Amino acid sequence: MGIFDGFGGSQVKLDAPTALAAGMVYISAADGHLDESERLNILKVIPDDRVLRNGLEYCRRNGVQQFIQAAANLLTPQQKMCMLLNMADMAMGDGHLDEAERQLLVQFQNAFGISDDQISVYVQGLMQKNNLSVFGF
Repeated sequence: MGIFDGFGGSQVKLDAPTALAAGMVYISAADGHLDESERLNILKVIPDDRVLRNGLEYCRRNGVQQFIQAAANLLTPQQKMCMLLNMADMAMGDGHLDEAERQLLVQFQNAFGISDDQISVYVQGLMQKNNLSVFGF
């Protein structure tokens, strides 16, 4: 520990709930902004204010690449799939998938060791769920 390390405040311990919160923040901000609807959607997934604050603080202190590796080492296979699907749902919730969001999802998918075969049926379901154009919207 360096002499000035204490000035940054205490580090956020990355646990599974904090990882989910941070993942949702990273994917929401991947397109360069975090709008109100994305913030509200994060609150639907992360209803615990403390966990959400920890996730936000983790994101402020750590780059996404560092987070991807930390999450890959921390989470169980079930947690990885759950997180990736929640992130995909968040990214596709507005009816389209921004290229930056797509690239970030692919990075998480690869780091988590989730094959296209394992996830494709879920992604197709999310695409159908978020295709509100069938109702004329």
